[in-house]
Order: sequence, then structure tokens, then C-alpha cells
Amino acid sequence: MPKRLPSTLLLIASTLLGACTSQPHNADEGYDRLMHLAGDLQQRGDAASAAALYQNAAQQPGRHPEAWQKLGDTTLAAGDARAAERAYQQALELQPDNLDALLGLGSAQLRQGKLERAVTSLTQAAERGNSADAWNRLGIAQILRGQAAAAQGAFSKGLALAPDNLDTRCNLALAYALGGQAQRALDTVRVVGQSPRALPRHQRNELLVTVLAGREQDVAGLPLDDLSASERQTLLNEARRIKTIPDAQAQARELGLVDGR
Repeated sequence: MPKRLPSTLLLIASTLLGACTSQPHNADEGYDRLMHLAGDLQQRGDAASAAALYQNAAQQPGRHPEAWQKLGDTTLAAGDARAAERAYQQALELQPDNLDALLGLGSAQLRQGKLERAVTSLTQAAERGNSADAWNRLGIAQILRGQAAAAQGAFSKGLALAPDNLDTRCNLALAYALGGQAQRALDTVRVVGQSPRALPRHQRNELLVTVLAGREQDVAGLPLDDLSASERQTLLNEARRIKTIPDAQAQARELGLVDGR
């Protein structure tokens, strides 16, 4: 859980807010102080207090797209995707070419299951910014829409930009598996199992891909050192269940793809 805001910091925040109200000619300085304090709180893990200060900073006199964007980042990280969507929209109203806000907007829409809107936002963010994160999230939105080919294209572009990103590689392998391209799925995920950076979530996805690709007999030979015997059996049962789902879109919703945030 986030750390609570110490009383001394609350006093500082209240003093800053009062200064911004009583000294409008010093609004820029008040804004800068609020942003600095909010950033410190965000780094400390106090998302709720940071969000409150970013909200106050955004409402200071002048145009402050950065404050709205930071508010979106903070509320999205805290799990409030709807509030994040509104904050990113405000940032884009003030600065339409803000690619970070556009990517954040698409991510917030993706978290809410607004897949058509997420695809629109993330396509623009990916094409204009050409970042690995944007392509990866676009791929997730596409695969959740049941568009395996479009997802494969997006994940491939993301992986070309960040070839060592194991999350994107797992997502691409899953997209191949859902698209009926079993061998490509296995070839893509094999690198994950050989990486010393593989985490439990990567090993989970390697097992899923192996089963979905029709190679359950190979599971025993997978390097699943971070998973206990009971965890492996649970994952194996989960993979079998997902494999029996007849609808690819429904399968995708069960996979737990990684969006990087």
C-alpha cells in the first residue's frame, strides 16, 4: 500500500497552495514547487498525495499540460484508469502533439476495455512516436479484439525496436499461437527460456505458448526453475483450460499479456 503523507509534507503542500492563491504574480514559482513536491511524493510511492498535488498544479493559472500528464501517469499507476483517461485528455486539449499523453490515453482506455478507442489512440501514438511501448500496447489492444495478424505486426515492430524485451517477445509468441502459427510461436518464445533475465511471468507465458502450440509433451523439459511443482501444475491446468476455449478473442482475455506499466 502507498505510504501515508507525513504531516510536515501536508503542511508544506498547504503552504504552497496558499501562496499560489494569495500571490498570483508568483504563480509560476508556486506551480514549479507543487510539481517538484508531487514528483518527490511519487518517487516515495505515495501516489494518492502526489496525484492531489498534480491536480492542484494543473489548476494553477496558465496552461499546464505536463501537470495533467503527470496526473494521468500517477492515477493510471494507482489503478484508476478512468481518472487517468480524463487527465490525459486534458493534457492533449492543451498540447495535441504530446505523445506521452497520447500513449497514456490509449493505455488508460486499454485498461478499461475500451478497445476500439484504445486502438485509435495507440495507433497514432505508435505511428507518430515509434516507441516499443506504444507498439506493444497496440498489439495487446489488437489481440484482445481478436485481431491476431494485426497484433503480430504491432508486437513485431515493438520487438524490432527493443529486441531484448522479454515481455514483448512473450506477447508476440502468444499472438502467433492464437493465430494458429504454432512453430513461429515456439521459435519466438524459445529465446525467453534461454534468457538469464527470465522472470516467473515469462516462464508462465513460455508454458502457455508451449501448450497452446500443441507441444504439451515438451513442458517437462522447460527451464521453469522459478516455479514450484504445484505452481507448474496449476499453470498447466490453466493452459489446458485456455486451449479448450473455442473463441480466440476469449482466449486472449485469459492470457495475461504484459503492457509494461
